[in-house]
Amino acid sequence: MYIKHELYAADIADIATENLPWEKLAGKNLLLTGASGLVGTVIVDVLMKKNRDDNLNVKIFAAGRNEKNAQERFADYFGDKNFEFVKLDVNEPIENDLPVNFIIHAASNTHPRLYATDPVGTMTANIIGAHNLLEFGRRKNIERFVFVSTVEVYGKALNSDDLFTENYCGYINCNTVRAGYPESKRAGEALCQAYISQYKMDVVIPRLCRLYGATTRLNDSKAMSEFIMSGVLGKDIVLKSQGIPRLSYCCATDAACGIFYCMLKGICGEAYNVADSGEVPSLREIAEYISSLAGRKVVFELPDETLAKGFSNAVNSIMPNDKLRSLGWTPKDDTYSGVKKTVEILKSVV
Repeated sequence: MYIKHELYAADIADIATENLPWEKLAGKNLLLTGASGLVGTVIVDVLMKKNRDDNLNVKIFAAGRNEKNAQERFADYFGDKNFEFVKLDVNEPIENDLPVNFIIHAASNTHPRLYATDPVGTMTANIIGAHNLLEFGRRKNIERFVFVSTVEVYGKALNSDDLFTENYCGYINCNTVRAGYPESKRAGEALCQAYISQYKMDVVIPRLCRLYGATTRLNDSKAMSEFIMSGVLGKDIVLKSQGIPRLSYCCATDAACGIFYCMLKGICGEAYNVADSGEVPSLREIAEYISSLAGRKVVFELPDETLAKGFSNAVNSIMPNDKLRSLGWTPKDDTYSGVKKTVEILKSVV
């Protein structure tokens, strides 16, 4: 699904004009895994705009396992000298001799049904995949490796009013299928620190909160994605819990912008929370807001057994973004404005 909408185009243009040292990427080669994903798509769109408008001349190797998906996402770029799709399974050693200067590892299973139905693949992409890419980057003597991590590494808050600052460490019950995602992301981060220490690699870690946006897959099983699609299609919002947790969210365009700040201004070895600011609504409040946009209502329904296995048991999950803001990043949207915009954009393409 190639997004052509003035609101999305405006967000891409805004990111492309951020006061960042873009010249670090000029004439360089960047390998991006998860390129056709929610946030990867935005990263590609921004860099291709920089290429076409500002002659940045950064070559994007957009890695993925499905070329058809990439062709649908990036229909406008196939054939461009600065864009190349690379068929790559990160779980396999990388034998490709790509000339690479930067790597962003954003490939991961990121929604509940996959946590439950493909727990092995979920873990291997975050650990084995990270190792294969770090090893490839080490051999290529790259300038910087970006490991895209997650709020899930914080686990469950030990106290309901705890904030997930970058040095927080909560509770994860590792003896569950659901633990595969957060535990493997923790291990991936630790592996990055090992490569920094042992091989002097330059690595930075953006930790993304729960994301949504116009580049979401239409079959995404995350709660927010399902709410938004219901709003787009004019259906009742199905809430599969009481919706009590307050969770930090971020629009994919703001998240991609945050990743650029980490890559171009972040300090080696540091992790940075990427989350919007302002009010942190509960899941139920979000559902009610989206249902009001659609003129529908919220209904309650128990999840099926498979989906329930992939659900997080977090109570509150609130990520301060002060550290990333100190680099100059500011989110454009809060949850309400971002969701409203996303619904509007998707109505034009679904």
